[in-house]
Amino acid sequence: MSRKILGVDIGRNAVSAVLVRGGIKGNWIEDHRRVPISPDVSFEESLPSALNSVASEMDIEGATRIVAFPAEELSYRNIEAPFSDRKKLRQILPYELETNLPYPPEQIIIDFTVLKASADHDRHRVFVAAVQAEKVAFYLDLLKAQGMEPDVMSIGGYSLAQALVRFSDEKVDRLLLAVEPGRAGIFLLSGEEICLVRSFGVTTGSEADIQGLCRTVQQTLAGFGMRSGLTCDVQEVFLTGSLFENPDMEKAVAAGLDLPVRSMDLIGMSGLVSIDTEGVPWRFSTMDAALSLALSDVVGLNLLNFRRGRFAVQKEWKAHKKDFLKTGLLAVLVLLLLVATFTVDYFSMETRSVQLNKEIRGIFSATFPDVTRIVDPLQQMRVKIKEIKEAETFSAEMGRPVKAIDILNTLSRNIPSRIDVQLVSVIIGTDSVLISGDTAGFDAVDDMKSSLEQAAMFKSVAISSTNKERTGNRVRFKIKATI
Repeated sequence: MSRKILGVDIGRNAVSAVLVRGGIKGNWIEDHRRVPISPDVSFEESLPSALNSVASEMDIEGATRIVAFPAEELSYRNIEAPFSDRKKLRQILPYELETNLPYPPEQIIIDFTVLKASADHDRHRVFVAAVQAEKVAFYLDLLKAQGMEPDVMSIGGYSLAQALVRFSDEKVDRLLLAVEPGRAGIFLLSGEEICLVRSFGVTTGSEADIQGLCRTVQQTLAGFGMRSGLTCDVQEVFLTGSLFENPDMEKAVAAGLDLPVRSMDLIGMSGLVSIDTEGVPWRFSTMDAALSLALSDVVGLNLLNFRRGRFAVQKEWKAHKKDFLKTGLLAVLVLLLLVATFTVDYFSMETRSVQLNKEIRGIFSATFPDVTRIVDPLQQMRVKIKEIKEAETFSAEMGRPVKAIDILNTLSRNIPSRIDVQLVSVIIGTDSVLISGDTAGFDAVDDMKSSLEQAAMFKSVAISSTNKERTGNRVRFKIKATI
């Protein structure tokens, strides 16, 4: 069974969305969109229209939704803590940041990652990101209005930096530089950890502006090294963002930072996803950030998530609590009804069983009045029937049992075939056989008697009666043969 994951990267200049479908055969990009945000009106006013375009043009029904909002909306800090327990850190961090942020602790939402322990094993480095709760509420309300309520709310570029760590063969210090018109974000990767995130405004209209951007990056890295005491030896720079669709800008960054520069291409780097879309060209420089959000659910990237506190995703049972209670109540009523029906049926069948047993005993007593002790009427009746059948077996002179079938066979063999006779009844008693019928004349009756006397089975044969019918054509007779 396939599943859909929607990654939505909200930027100041555009909203990028990628829909990935995953299944047994692999993962593929089913649809993608990049919707520009109009510069003629404010960001807050034009964003709803861009989100509506994504929701209406893409088949997002039933998809897991992972959304990132602009990195410049947050504040980032690197602090040290005496422990690494996440539960304890989540309790104290808002107050640790109180002196560094212009907002009271109750008005911010934070998330963090615990970095590798420093040389001092009693101190633990923690990377913290904090955002005003009203910012989270703003984006969440807009997304809900478009039917795009996210399961995860992260920050732009962070998932791409995580993907760079995951899919890189060498775990060296490197820098991810994401630049859009008017804004730049840097992500410093130390081995397998993202230890620095910064976002700042830039001008990018000329090569001189790019040189200014490079100086700002170098100053940021130097300042971070001085404050944290970490020495990061950046080996290469990865570039993403619409600015780097121009190859000249890539060369300018390489010259300004004096480092090897590569463009991000997440599809080629991950090898986990293929493109299954038509008509809309794929530009990795502008779509990789959204793609990394979708892939984060596929490969389990550890994202910062600001759906916490009062913005936390409701558990399914909480979201549908009333429906569950109604369904549960209905289930209880149905169960009670079933129990009541079963109980009524049980007692009804019990009463019927007692009545039938009483009738069986009555029939048995009437049939076999000599039996006074009735334990199992059915079995006792079988025994009695067997006894009756055995009583139908008679003893001849030779001492062997004589059965009714043998008597009939003897009659058939010993009545001459030349005699025109029609038997009406053969009554077999315990020691005799009474044969009734009609024949052509009195001589025929005498011939039958003589023939039956020749049978070894019969001790004697006598004519009980002979009468001529009213029509005068036939003679009725009765012959008694003693066994």
